[in-house]
Amino acid sequence: MQPSDPGQKARMDILRRDAELKIFEKLRTHHWTPKVEREFPDGLIISAERGGHRHTVALIYSSATDNKVYKSLAAEVEHIFFNGQPYLVEQFTHGVTKPVGSVDDFHEVLLEWNKTSAEGKFAPDEEKGSPATEPTILRPRLLLSDDPIEAIWLRLRQLQSVTLARKMIEARARAEHVELYADILNSKAQGVAYALRNASDYFQSRNGQTFSQRVLNLYYGSMSFAFAEMLAAPHGAKALSDIENSTKAGHGLYSVDGTSDGLEQIVVGVLPAGFFPAWAKSIGAPITQFPKSKPRRFDELASAPAHSWLTIEALFASIPELADLFSNIFVAKPRWVMPVYDQTANQGFSLFGQSKPSCRSYVLLVDGTGRLAKEDIALFPGPISEIGEVASEHGGRHFRVAVEHPAGKLWWESLDVHHSPFQQDALVLPIFGVIGEYRAISVVLLYALSIIVRYRPSVWRRVQEGDLDHMRVIIEAFLAVVERILPEQFLAKVTGQRIVAKHAGSFF
Repeated sequence: MQPSDPGQKARMDILRRDAELKIFEKLRTHHWTPKVEREFPDGLIISAERGGHRHTVALIYSSATDNKVYKSLAAEVEHIFFNGQPYLVEQFTHGVTKPVGSVDDFHEVLLEWNKTSAEGKFAPDEEKGSPATEPTILRPRLLLSDDPIEAIWLRLRQLQSVTLARKMIEARARAEHVELYADILNSKAQGVAYALRNASDYFQSRNGQTFSQRVLNLYYGSMSFAFAEMLAAPHGAKALSDIENSTKAGHGLYSVDGTSDGLEQIVVGVLPAGFFPAWAKSIGAPITQFPKSKPRRFDELASAPAHSWLTIEALFASIPELADLFSNIFVAKPRWVMPVYDQTANQGFSLFGQSKPSCRSYVLLVDGTGRLAKEDIALFPGPISEIGEVASEHGGRHFRVAVEHPAGKLWWESLDVHHSPFQQDALVLPIFGVIGEYRAISVVLLYALSIIVRYRPSVWRRVQEGDLDHMRVIIEAFLAVVERILPEQFLAKVTGQRIVAKHAGSFF
């Protein structure tokens, strides 16, 4: 009876892990079917098949393996690989008739296998007649242009054609496995085309516009974009008239004067009926928690749900692109933070890989204003835990958090991160408790400004040329952000594709 080897299990665990990384993953990538034929105390016998071709190799833990083992394996396999660094290879492999080498050289052997198993110019199919990818998946769309916003508007103008809008809706329906009858396709296509024409008219009629007209046009243009978004969704509204019916109940938002006579303390709230809640429902927000009654005065807000209203100041605090202006004009806390991968708190790169993919990553949430506390960080959405503040040389306040995510996935896939050409990534606090979509937050702020333009001329005049002229600066900056970002976001939502618009030649 041979004495037990307490280190054998540990060695075999390492060998299995490295076999997966250095042999099995490569074989599967090239459509070979790998299999462990058997294990023995010093290693593994591995087979691989593709297109009727079969090969076998051995993988041993160390090059310093008994010569008898090498000779025994040579009678069974085509090639012998050792793990780790070479040590006296010629001495241990004396008289062995099969090639011996490091497992790091396996790729070169695989290239030869691929060459000899090819069918003329074609690689063997993994399964005959089975496509490698699902052809109905809508791929991300990359737009490279010297003027990215013009490239975005070009695609939006294409969808102003009923014919092209219909093709886009059909592609989305196929991708989401939804069957749409011809009459519904036609009504959806007409609605999308008409809504996008309206959006274009509002957004792109800049010549001769006054400051006031620009606010109103961007709000109503955004409403038209939202109409197109609802119609383009396979499970969304069937006709433009369906959405128009929802607007008979109004905008679905309301405003109330704040505690001061300025602009920033004016309150904006949400209602259960009208345009905005219909749109919110279409994007998956639980609107049942929206209050049934509309407060008429500020003191009536005390009986309304806490998350059902917020001030214009809080809406500006939700737009990351305005960070510098916001911190100069207001003293309130921002409603967003910048997430950054924490290099020091996570496991560094390993030459030999990990035996098990991580399900938790550490991220820094950075508040450049230094006004947030860890209790504020706890309010942000996502699988965040272990919140704690850490020191930094870069100013502001830095909070380290743990982010849970599926094994093998990246941490930012578990967070609703906002991307922008004007600002690094941002995690934004939802408004009304459930609305985290950036375009929806922007539309609510546009609504609030449009109300002031139309119904509060005394306040609006002070913004344009009086004691509130500092607010004009941040409003103009916001309108510029809306004109660049919202068309891109709505194009993505209407088409069901991720859109990446960049300057030609830029690094991304």
